[in-house]
Amino acid sequence: MDKVGGAQKHVEALAIKLKQDAHEVTIVTGSYDPSLWRLQEAQIEVIRIPAMQRAIHLTKDMQALWQLRAACKKIQPDIIAAHSSKAGAIGRVAGRLLRIPTIFTAHSWSFTEGVPPKKQLMYRQLEKTVQPLTTKIITVSDYDHKLALTKGIAPAHKMQTIHNGIEHLESIMAPNRVWSEQPQLVMVARFEIPKRQDRLLEALLALRDIPWHLQFIGDGSLRLSLENYVKDKGLSERVTFLGNQLDVTTLLAESQIFVLLSDWEGLPISIIEAMRAGLPIIATDVGGVNELVTDGENGFLIPRDDENQSLLIKRLKQLLTNKTLCEKMGDASERRFLRNFTFSPMYQKTLDIYEQAISKFAKKGD
Repeated sequence: MDKVGGAQKHVEALAIKLKQDAHEVTIVTGSYDPSLWRLQEAQIEVIRIPAMQRAIHLTKDMQALWQLRAACKKIQPDIIAAHSSKAGAIGRVAGRLLRIPTIFTAHSWSFTEGVPPKKQLMYRQLEKTVQPLTTKIITVSDYDHKLALTKGIAPAHKMQTIHNGIEHLESIMAPNRVWSEQPQLVMVARFEIPKRQDRLLEALLALRDIPWHLQFIGDGSLRLSLENYVKDKGLSERVTFLGNQLDVTTLLAESQIFVLLSDWEGLPISIIEAMRAGLPIIATDVGGVNELVTDGENGFLIPRDDENQSLLIKRLKQLLTNKTLCEKMGDASERRFLRNFTFSPMYQKTLDIYEQAISKFAKKGD
């Protein structure tokens, strides 16, 4: 949790609500930057496991497993909720060793379409290996549920789709949004693979003859090269890099168009945040994105292999030059958010799975 991302936001929101509901919650993670999260003020304990890292490393992964096992022996949890591929695998092994029910949430399978083939194969084999150790798998999109069934990862009865959800904010400023002479685009994403801020910049370069301003929210290893690209192309006055932001709500409310271009996704929380803010969405049609965005209704979907960025450029121009269309799609986004992607239903369904898993283990005598 040293970077801001959808899975991390999901974990934080669940942990805080569980704590508010008088459950005991401990988060175990690898790297951790407390300044990015509200966990300290919520009095949620965070245990760091130094050996836990994103890349596969056999020696460090074994160290992480034993460090996690030791932490869980100390905590003695009723359940382990594991998130992301690496922590998901290590968490499930630790759960089996300690006879603790373990729920794995797949925020996006690491063998999803768009991931390099060799990596797909490796992670598919890893998931098949640890699946028998899993009490239940939560997929955040129907796409990921179907993909797991197609690839033979787990039987249908062992999986349940629970779409991501976020809190509804009564005070959001979307109804008061002012359409400026220079429409504001915003992309919220870390500067890492699989996010494609570069695609957006290339497309906007072709539209420099019409007014627009772009804000990037997020940080990461690819940021510097893109900052240099912006300078080289003379776009410094039109592109702002804001870095990580604890609260994107106000920034979204001050924008007119949300863009998220990725090579693969699960069910992006950043898009749900933009829908809550009443924004039209332009996004790559990958993973569960089309469960959030209906092309032509609350935004536009762009194929991953959009040749020469032609469709992306066309859709950007449509929204940048048509205030009425932006407002119509933005209204559709907000209605869809309120109907399907608020926090409470997601939280209750997740809590039900936790309780069912504990009950199932108790009946087995484990």
